[in-house]
Amino acid sequence: CIDYLRYIEYEINVDALRRQRKQRKQQHSAKTTLSDFSITQRIIAIFERAVVRHPEDVQLWLQFVEFIKSRRRMSTGDADEEDDGHSRLLSQVFARAISAHPYESQLWIKAAAHELEVNMNGSAARALLQRALRLISDDKELWIEYFRLELLLVEKIKARRRVLGIDGEKETGDSDEVQATGSEDTEDAGFIDLPQLDEEGGQDLMVEKLTEKALAQLDQKTAASAGNLTEEQRAAMSQQTNAYLQGAVAQIVFEQAIQAISDDLSFRQELIAIAGQFAGAEQLRQRVLDSIGQDFVTDADARAYLCSVHLSTISTESPELIDGLQLAVENFKQALSELDTPEMWAKYVEFLSQWLDASESMKSLQAYFAAQRKRAVAMISESRDVRLNEELALSCADVIEADGGDVLSWLADATQRFPESADVWHRRMSALVAGNYDGLNSGIASSSRIDNLFTSQALLQAPASRKLWDLWFNWTELWFSRKDVSAYKVQARYMSAFARVTQQRTLQALSADPDSLAQVQALVAHLQTRYIDWAWKLPASHQPLSAFGELAHAQFRPDDDDSDMEDSEQCAESATGNIEALRQAYRNVSRHAFPTPGFYRRCIELETDAKHLAMLHEMACRVDEAESEPWLAYLRFLAESKQLSQASDVFWRATQTIPDAEQPAFEAAYKNITPLPRFGATRHTKNPLIPSKEQTKGAPEVAFPGPFSPAFSTVDTIPLDHAEEDYQQVLRRIRETRSDCVVAGQKITDAPNPNAQADNPEIVNASLDSESSYYSD
Repeated sequence: CIDYLRYIEYEINVDALRRQRKQRKQQHSAKTTLSDFSITQRIIAIFERAVVRHPEDVQLWLQFVEFIKSRRRMSTGDADEEDDGHSRLLSQVFARAISAHPYESQLWIKAAAHELEVNMNGSAARALLQRALRLISDDKELWIEYFRLELLLVEKIKARRRVLGIDGEKETGDSDEVQATGSEDTEDAGFIDLPQLDEEGGQDLMVEKLTEKALAQLDQKTAASAGNLTEEQRAAMSQQTNAYLQGAVAQIVFEQAIQAISDDLSFRQELIAIAGQFAGAEQLRQRVLDSIGQDFVTDADARAYLCSVHLSTISTESPELIDGLQLAVENFKQALSELDTPEMWAKYVEFLSQWLDASESMKSLQAYFAAQRKRAVAMISESRDVRLNEELALSCADVIEADGGDVLSWLADATQRFPESADVWHRRMSALVAGNYDGLNSGIASSSRIDNLFTSQALLQAPASRKLWDLWFNWTELWFSRKDVSAYKVQARYMSAFARVTQQRTLQALSADPDSLAQVQALVAHLQTRYIDWAWKLPASHQPLSAFGELAHAQFRPDDDDSDMEDSEQCAESATGNIEALRQAYRNVSRHAFPTPGFYRRCIELETDAKHLAMLHEMACRVDEAESEPWLAYLRFLAESKQLSQASDVFWRATQTIPDAEQPAFEAAYKNITPLPRFGATRHTKNPLIPSKEQTKGAPEVAFPGPFSPAFSTVDTIPLDHAEEDYQQVLRRIRETRSDCVVAGQKITDAPNPNAQADNPEIVNASLDSESSYYSD
């Protein structure tokens, strides 16, 4: 499919270039030539081949439709004839597309819009949407567009009657509209002729072509004698057609729609918005509002919407706004008397807060809403057990703080009522920390009390809250910058956080919720990265960070006499940070925590030494061996440092761990890394198992299997320039495959020297024990 689209794009660009050159040569007024049509016909032919080859691609059909529409707007020459051709072609394409995808609502809606706007055939548009609703009766967009269509058709009838002088003075400016509208029932040449679909069945949802044709014929018969009608006759005629003109058919559509989609409040709100766009649909709009009040009695969102829906029709500069707002407040009070729930009170407080902020220019109105909101919070406080939930507790806290009340007492009570709510705890601790920031000796809350609340309650109740951990460490680092806590104890806090969050990660791994596990894993990576960044930002003059022993169990007490306190300040991040502190930090994490891929990525971004970078890349690949990105990053590093032999070994290890489904993408990305050796390339290190040129001089050619040949498929190949203990194991296993090595059709009998050493041996595939010894260096 992509090849067809590229071909089409090329042809469209060619046609655009041709049009520009024609305009540049001022030939736009010349007669139409073959080139004005040939490229368009070629593109249509390409689209035809594409949809035949890929009929299952809905987007391809939609692009085909949009191209025809664009060419119809760009038509030249005989415009009427070309427009008719494009219209007929578009109708055919719609018919084929709908037959291939009868359950795609967008195709039905676009086809109906084409019939109504281009072919001026309202009956055909109605028939298309009715057939679509027989197949997919629970599609919201179809019902909304069908509801809009019926109101549009009524509006067209009213406009035609005004032009004919039936409902008032005759208008002359809309003669073209009358002609186009009156022909919609007689011109069926452009109708989208759909075959009968197997999925269709049953009777129509409502009578097709209900009264529109009868009204059109009546209008045409009485138009000639419209000037001789008396007022009584006009009133009688208006009475005959009153039901249809007031939206009776649209009301039937609405009733059918709420039977198919009965519990969606947003669906009915969209219908109300559509009805509000048409004059004379007030009764229909009120009918939809009444249905919301009947079907959503216990829904706080629905009751709040009904309380303030009348404000949408009042301008903010209208004098009726004051009365409308007072009516909305009374409606809310009435709703609260019937539905006394925390959700309803939350909607009421939110409504008052919104209009309080919006009425800054009107002081009297602002004072009115402030008094109403304060009274509402007081009523909630009187019955907290019944009227309070987490969301409402936070909203009331904002109100109390804005009014200058005791917000800390309110939040303390809220954390007792909702002890596992991370948002409530974060709001309370933010207020305590903010008071401590403003004045360390203000007595609002001592540092030890804040620390105790963090460690023994807040972080214990909500250990997976990222913003709560960030708040704690922001406060801790502030104390460190003020020299009230040592770097040793800041590290202790980080290690304690790693241990607690990792324990939470283990518990989440035992549960069946993958989303919560992913959230905790992201939190672990975030905290580890934050710790690395803190160590990197330490001044270069700072005393080196300590290695962790039992540091994770240390307790923080700001009032303690810290014998190891450093007299230093935290510096801003610079181009060259504290590299020694960084290295000690990631050694501590590697030893005493569970490093994540994001942690190693951040370390690699900050590290500058090639030896340390190689170790970090190696560890990053081991965290998740099935992921291809760490392997590719490792290979890029080796390519930049010209370690081609080691890159070949790393590539082979990657192919053994990456899943087969991801191998093609990995190999394609590997080819883009230059100047790495390609697949099957000869190794650059000297292999002791292969005879030298002097030994093989004059001997027959040896067909020795390469590292990627089938002969080595059963051997766990280890780079031969690795540790000495690996040599003997490799030699033993490769000798078992020596039967596959043939010299001129005969087996090799001369074994290579097993004691031969490789040039420049280098250990790159070190074990975890060797890494531990590296850390201790």
